[in-house]
Formats: sequence, structure tokens, C-alpha cells
Amino acid sequence: MSGVDADHLLTRRTVLATATAGVAAGAFPQTSVARRLRREPFARAGTFASGVASGQPNQRGITLWTRLHDIGASERLGMEIARDPGFARVVHRETIRAAAVRDFTARTRVLTRRLDPGERYFYRFFTRTTQSPVGAFKTLRPPDSREPVRIGWFSCQRYEHGFFTPHAGLAAEEDLDLVVSLGDYLYEEDSPAKLAEREQSTGDPNGHVETLEQWRAKHRLYRSDASLQAMHAAHPVIAIWDDCEVEGNWAGEGPSSGPSPVGPRSVPFSVKQRNGFLTFFENMPQEPIGSERFRIYRRLRLGGLVDLFLLDTRKYRDPQPCEDATFEGDVPPCLDADRPGRKRVGPAQQRWLTAGLERAQATWKVLGNAQMMMALDIAPTRPVGYDSWDGYGAERRAILEQVRASGVENLVSIVGDVHTFFAGELHTTGRIGSPVVGTEFVGTSVSHDGIEVVGDEQQSALVTDRIVLSNPHLRYAKFGVRGYSVLEARPDELRVDFKGVRSVLAPTSETYLLKSFRVAAGTPRVRPA
Repeated sequence: MSGVDADHLLTRRTVLATATAGVAAGAFPQTSVARRLRREPFARAGTFASGVASGQPNQRGITLWTRLHDIGASERLGMEIARDPGFARVVHRETIRAAAVRDFTARTRVLTRRLDPGERYFYRFFTRTTQSPVGAFKTLRPPDSREPVRIGWFSCQRYEHGFFTPHAGLAAEEDLDLVVSLGDYLYEEDSPAKLAEREQSTGDPNGHVETLEQWRAKHRLYRSDASLQAMHAAHPVIAIWDDCEVEGNWAGEGPSSGPSPVGPRSVPFSVKQRNGFLTFFENMPQEPIGSERFRIYRRLRLGGLVDLFLLDTRKYRDPQPCEDATFEGDVPPCLDADRPGRKRVGPAQQRWLTAGLERAQATWKVLGNAQMMMALDIAPTRPVGYDSWDGYGAERRAILEQVRASGVENLVSIVGDVHTFFAGELHTTGRIGSPVVGTEFVGTSVSHDGIEVVGDEQQSALVTDRIVLSNPHLRYAKFGVRGYSVLEARPDELRVDFKGVRSVLAPTSETYLLKSFRVAAGTPRVRPA
């Protein structure tokens, strides 16, 4: 937007009108917050170097986000939503804050009857002289809609391991209703970079971000990736966390029960955890759900075909069993992994989940899972590790047996975490020999190295071969590919595409279809498409 364009917007009384429209639409109440907003200056400049993002869509609402760079104090900026990318048909305007206390991020929840269900809209932010990139989002369809629903998902984007190249495909090649981030949106620790241009420094001797400013700098660094910005601008995104948004293999109120992944701490773990939570919400186009300050588990109804249940498998769990052991030939089995009473999602979330699945009216019930519910064994009944659902076998079995007893059909789990593509059937114990209750599709990482990177090439091949042979519930496994996944829900079947990229060592790379699957409604079996 040129200065002339900005002045044109302002001569239409944009600042005053948008503030009034924001109050009328419920964007913020007529309180001290609104009065303080009116007293703060409207930004004359500033840049939008972190791009824009949307999230939490419903039939008549959306949450919009940006960050205003290169300003020194809290200022106001404008936002508008239109039916067209040229903004000739604007349907909503308001003024919001880029607040210094939130690292100059700006987020607003728009709820207005001027947004119609199942429609595409365009949005942008602006100061007096500058404008953000234009973003787009779709509102959700009515609950009786039988139109197909398309959901993309990704996980495990590690800055120093490569460019976030798969996001370019998600942005440019996919027509989606929603994208789900299934954890490890960023990594709080550094490792050796594969590319000189992806070197980073946390400014802390142990290589981990811990202080609030370190966390904020890490988020700004990740958001500088052009492909990630393009994906956020193209689709609404909803996110859950896994471990690396706080610290590797953290559990509940404490760090990993195994060897500490960090050196001497500069702050206590509880402070680091709180800083991770705060900056997660500062930088995501979503807000905590309910009255709990940092609650992320939630349910979204996407038309008549999908009920999406997003889980938190970190904040309420007991520590990993057997000191967070991973499989080694001379290590005895971890008998504590299946002990009754061990919590992963906790009683409140478990009741919410099982009751919600039982009541769900949509054809497909989709679980957004940070980690696999299917077993992942390196040898028969010997899990690769116990940080996943394999370390919480009794709770997994209780949830899935309740699903089966309630007659829930068309259960699908979508997963990130293991940097590998897997597809298979979901049994009540995670393994064959128990009833099948659903299907599970595991997406690979955006840029993090995968399971296949273990020692030398021969050792790596041995590990991956053993995983395939030891998990007969798997119908597909593909190692060594970075990418993303797309689910399409139809009334009669579910389709899933695994998409790969040729390389993440360059900002752009060809996206290609790796494998397609289908699941017929009423039949929890994975079949090639």
C-alpha cells in the first residue's frame, strides 16, 4: 500500500470507523482496554516481516494475527477483511494493538454476521504508510453440509536442518479448509546447521532458549521463513504443541524423566515452560480454550463430515516410564509402561474426549494427535521408546475400548512427531491381536531429520527394516522424505495423500505425490487409492 493508498483509507475515517466497528462486532469490549487503545497513536510506519496468519475459523468468525516490526512502543494499526483480493468489497474493519508487552504481536477475534459460512475472504493489516501481505481464509460450512472437507497437516519444522520448503506446496498447490500443526512448530534447542544461511544462536551457553526474550527471538526467526509465511497467508491454521515448544520430552509440570537434555539452567524449568506457553500464544492465530489459561485441547466441527478433536498429550501426563528409556538390545522391557493409572491426557481430557466422540454427529471423527497411538516397535512388543502412547498403554487401551463400546465409527488419528510417513490400522492395544477401532496416518517432518538417520547407512537401514517387520498393523512406511499430508473427508470415504519434496536444502523444490490411501466409511481399513 503506498502512502497515497493509506491516506485514502484514512480519509474514509478508517481509524474512527474501524474502532467503532470492532466494538460493535465484539472484537473488544467498551472497557479500559478500548479507552487505552484510543489514546495510543495510530502507527505511521512499521513493517510486517513476520507475515500474517489466520486461525480458529467458525461459520462467522476468524482469528487474525500479525507482528508489527520496527516500532518502539505500543501502537495501533488497521485491519480489514474483504470478499475480493483487491479489497473493493470490504465487509469488516477495525483497529487493533501491536502491544509491546506481547512483543508487538497483534491478534483479534472477529465475529460478525457479515462473514457468511463456507466462503473465502481476504484480509490485510496496515499503518499510515505500510501494508502487510494479503492473507486468505475460509469460514466453516454449516453443520449439515455434505461438501468434502480438506485438512492439511504438518509437524517438526527445524530451522537449522533446512528450509521449510514443504510449506510452499501447502500454500500454492492445496485448496484446504484448515491446516493443523501437530507439534514441534519450533525447536527450543540448537543443533549443527546443514546450511550456512540457517545458522542460529540463542545467546545462551547451553544452546537452549529459556528467557522470554530468547523465546520471542526464536519465534521471530522461524517466522522469517518465506514458505512458512506463505502457508500461513494461504490457509487458517490451528496448532497443538508437542515437546519442543517447551523442552525435549517434558511431561506435566517437569522436564524429561530421563537424562536432562540441557546443561546448567539460567532459569528454573517452570519459568522456561511458562515462557514457552506465553510465546506460543503470542505467535499463533488462536487463543486458549475455556477458562484454563494455557488449554489447547479443543473440538472443531467442520461441516457435516468432520469433528476434529485436538489433543494435549504433554501438559497433563505423568513422567515417561523407565526414565524415558529407548530400546537397546540389553535393556529389559519397561513393565511400568502398561501400568494402570498412568496418565497421558489426564482424567478431565479423557472424559471430554470419550464423551465428545460418543456424541459426535459428523461422519468422520478425526483426532489431532502429537504422537502415534499405533505401537511403534523395534522388535515384537518392544517399543522404540516410551515417550509416545507406547509409554501409556493402559490409558490408550481405556480410551479406545470406550470408543469401541460406544459404537463410534470412522475414527481417524492424524499424527506428526516421528519424521516418517506411516499409515495403518488402530487397535485397542496399539497392536494386532486386539480389536480394530480406527485408522491412523502419520505425517513426516517439514525439515527435521528422520528415524532413518541412525549411525551409518547400514545401521540406519537395519533399524528401518526392523520397524517395518515388527509392526504388522502398518500398511505403509516411508523413511527419508520430508513433506506434508492432506486429508479429504467425503460422505462415503476418507482419502489421504502423503506429499514429499525433493529437498529442503533449497528454498524451493518440487512437490510430488508420494502415496494415496482411502478408508471406506464404516470399515476401519487402510487401502491404497
